[in-house]
Amino acid sequence: MPAAQLAASKPIVHHRTKEFRDLFQSTQKNLQRIFKTTGDLVILSCSGTGAMEAAVANLVSEKTPAMTVAIGKFGERWTEICQAHGQTCITLSKEPGEAAEATEICVELEHNPDVKTLFLQGCETSTGTMHDLGAIGKAVRERFPEVLLVVDGITAVGSQPVHTDEWGLDVVISGSQKSFAMSPGLAFVSLSQSALDRLRDSGRGYYFNLEREVASQRQGRTTFTPAISLYQSLFASTSEILNQGIDRIVEETAVMARATRAGLRSLGCTLLSTSPANAATAAFPPPGVQAPDLIQVLEERFGVKIAGGQGSLKGRIFRIAHLGYFDFLDVVSILGALEIVIAQLSGRKRDGSGLRAALAAWPE
Repeated sequence: MPAAQLAASKPIVHHRTKEFRDLFQSTQKNLQRIFKTTGDLVILSCSGTGAMEAAVANLVSEKTPAMTVAIGKFGERWTEICQAHGQTCITLSKEPGEAAEATEICVELEHNPDVKTLFLQGCETSTGTMHDLGAIGKAVRERFPEVLLVVDGITAVGSQPVHTDEWGLDVVISGSQKSFAMSPGLAFVSLSQSALDRLRDSGRGYYFNLEREVASQRQGRTTFTPAISLYQSLFASTSEILNQGIDRIVEETAVMARATRAGLRSLGCTLLSTSPANAATAAFPPPGVQAPDLIQVLEERFGVKIAGGQGSLKGRIFRIAHLGYFDFLDVVSILGALEIVIAQLSGRKRDGSGLRAALAAWPE
C-alpha cells in the first residue's frame, strides 16, 4: 500500500514521547474498529507466529490440556507450539481442503471436558480454506463458556467477516503483512475479558508477557522498544482501510476470490477446498500440467508470482492471493496469464474462457 510505504519512510519518533503515544493509541483504536472489538488489543513487534506463541504461553494452564484444530500447515503450527511449551494437546485433524464444522468441534470438546483453550485458524492459507467463525464461536460460547476460543486470523482479518465481540472470539491474532498490505514485523492480539482473566492465572514469559503488555499499552506505550517505522506504517494502513470501509474491503476480496475460482474452473483446474477462503485460492492444475512448471513459467514469462503447495501438497497445487493490495485488474491479469501458460504447457487451445467466466461471476 503506497500510503503505508510512505509513512514507514518518515523520520522515526522516539517511542517514549507524546508524539508516539498519540500515534500508538490512534492506531490501536483503528485496529479495534477493524477487529470489531471494544476489548484490549495488543500490538507486538514480531511476526504472526510470535503472537501465536504468546497466546499459547500466556493462556494455557500447565494443568489443563489444549485443543487444536488442524486443517493444514498453519493449524498444525498450533499443535507444534503447544508441544514446544510442553503442553498436553488434543488435535482435531481434517483432510486438506476440508474445514471443521461447529458440531464436530463441540463433539470433540464434549469428549475432552478438561480442555479449557481451543486454537484454530480463521483461514488456512496452505489449503485456501476458511472456517465459519460465526457458527463456531456461537456454538462454543453457548455450550462451553469456560473454553477460551483463540483464532489465528492472520489472513482472515480483512479478508473474511470477523466479528470478534459478537461471535465470542476470546483472542484473534493478525499480522501486518497480509490484509494490512504493509511490511511484515507486527502482530496484533485482541483479548476478551475472559482472556484477560486467564492471563492472571496462567500468564508467563518475559518478552511475550501479555499481562504486562496490556498494562503498558493501556498507557500508550510498549514494554520494550517497538518497531517504530512499522507503527507509522500501520497507522496509515489502518486509516486507509477504515476510509474505504472494512466491510466493503471484505466483500471486494470475496468477489475477487469468487471470480478467480470461476476462471480457474473454466481453465480446467480443480479447486482444493470445499470451504474456499476469500484470502487465497488453492487449486490443482489441469491434467497434463505440473504445478511447479506452471508457477515457474508464469513468473519467467510474465513476472507474475503465485505460491505452490506446502507439506503433503508441495508440487501438487498452486495458490493465488486475493487479500491486501489487490483489485479487479489483478484478477484479469492472473487469469489471462494463466490461460496462456496452461495452453503452452498442455497444448490446450486458448479461447478466453477463464476471463469470460470471471467476468460472468463479477457483480453488475
